[in-house]
Amino acid sequence: MRKPAKSKYKNLLKEIRHLVSEARNNVIRNINTELLLTYWNVGRLIVAKEHSEKYDETSVRNMLLDISKELTGDLGKGFSRSQLTYMRLFFLRFPIFRSPGKTGVTLSHQKVRKVAKVIGLTVSHHLSWSHYYELLKCKDEMETGFYQQTAINEAWSVRELRRQMDTALFERIALSKNAKGVMKLAAKGRTIKTETDIARDPYILEFLNIPSHIRYTEKQLEQEIIGNLQKFILELGKGFAFIARQFRITLNNRHHHVDLVFYHRILKCFVLIDLKIKAVGHNDIGQMNLYLNYFQAEQNAVGDNQPIGIILSKHKDDVTVEYAIRGITNKILVSKYQLYLPDKKLLKRKVIELLNTN
Repeated sequence: MRKPAKSKYKNLLKEIRHLVSEARNNVIRNINTELLLTYWNVGRLIVAKEHSEKYDETSVRNMLLDISKELTGDLGKGFSRSQLTYMRLFFLRFPIFRSPGKTGVTLSHQKVRKVAKVIGLTVSHHLSWSHYYELLKCKDEMETGFYQQTAINEAWSVRELRRQMDTALFERIALSKNAKGVMKLAAKGRTIKTETDIARDPYILEFLNIPSHIRYTEKQLEQEIIGNLQKFILELGKGFAFIARQFRITLNNRHHHVDLVFYHRILKCFVLIDLKIKAVGHNDIGQMNLYLNYFQAEQNAVGDNQPIGIILSKHKDDVTVEYAIRGITNKILVSKYQLYLPDKKLLKRKVIELLNTN
C-alpha cells in the first residue's frame, strides 16, 4: 500500500495539534478563556509561519486550505478554512491577550508585530469567540474598538451585537462628536454621563417591520413600539427602564399624555419620549417643556435629577429646532427615527469627513 505523502506543514500541524489537545484538557476549568486563547494562538502560529516563509496572499490561502483538511481529519469540526481565516485575523486585529488571573500574553517577536500591523486591541475574556467572530467583520480599527468595549459595558449578546453593527451604531453616535470625541468613543466604547450620551440621530426602528409605503398614525407607531419593547430599549441603550405609556398629566381640567415614560438608572432621571410622524414644530417643543416642568415638580423623588425629554420625529428641520429650544433650560433632545437600516457606507464617509475637518 502506498504511504501518504509527507506533509510540508509537519511542524506547524504538530504545534497546532498539541495546542488544541492541551486546550481541550483544560476546557472544563475555563472554557471561554481557553477557547479564545487557543484560537488566538492558532492565529499566532499561522502568522509566524507565513512571515517566516514570506508567503504572499495566494500562498496563505493555500496553506489555510491544506491545514484545514488535515486538522479537520485529526481534530474534527471547527477548523474549516473560513474558521482558520478568522483565527488568523483574530491575532492580527487583537495582538494583546490578557487572561484573568494570569500574566498578560503578548507578542514577543518584533518582526511579527510589524507584519501584524498592531493596532493595540486587547482580547477580553468577557466576550465569547462568537462575539469576536462578529467583531472581526468590522473594517475599521476605531469601529472594532467601539463595539468591543460597548459590548462589554452593556453586556450585549451576540445577537444584540450583530444588530447594533447592522444599524451602524458607531457612526450614528460618532456623528454627534468632534474628532477627539470620536477617538474617545473608539477607545472606551459608549459611556453615559450626560443627556447627550444617550442621544442618537437617527434612531433605527427597523424591527417594527412597518413597510415604507404604509401610512400610519402616531398611536399605531406607539403600539408597534410597545409590542417590540425589548428591542426598542436595546435601541435606546443601556440604563433605560420602562415606566408607562400614555402617562396622563391633568392641568386646568385638561388632560395631556406623554407617549412613553422611562427611568434612566445611570443618569437617575425620568426620560420622556414623544412620538411624531411629521416634522417637529415649536409647539411640540413647548409641549415637551411643559411635560418636563410637570415631572420635575410633581414626579421627581429625592435624589432624582432633572428629567430629559426626547422628541422622536420622522422629519426634523435643524434651524427650527435650534430657535425653538434656545433659551429653554430643560433638557430637550430632538432626533429623527428611521424604519429601515441606514446606508452604512454613507455614514462612514460622514465620520471620515468629520475626522478630517476637526
